[in-house]
Amino acid sequence: MAQGAKTYQVSIRNNGLVIPCAADETILHAAIVAGIDYPYACASGNCGTCISHLDEGTVTMLPRGDAAISPAQVEAGQTLACRALPKGNVSITWLGRGRR
Repeated sequence: MAQGAKTYQVSIRNNGLVIPCAADETILHAAIVAGIDYPYACASGNCGTCISHLDEGTVTMLPRGDAAISPAQVEAGQTLACRALPKGNVSITWLGRGRR
């Protein structure tokens, strides 16, 4: 997270927590830093384990593997938490299972 980067609030609907997330930080990274057991495996946009539904707000998606999320899934409001940079306050629900 770069100094001076704008910080937004991310509401994790699965557990009701609201966490800070910098504009240059992925939602997955912010969740891990906050101690949330967010489901993920590769953290690089290739596996799809962190697939989530963006309930409110918008994100910018970093480059990712074509097999991890389809254009139809993106159109349906899904995103990869490991590739999602918030563009404002967002609410998100992970669709995979936690690791514990």
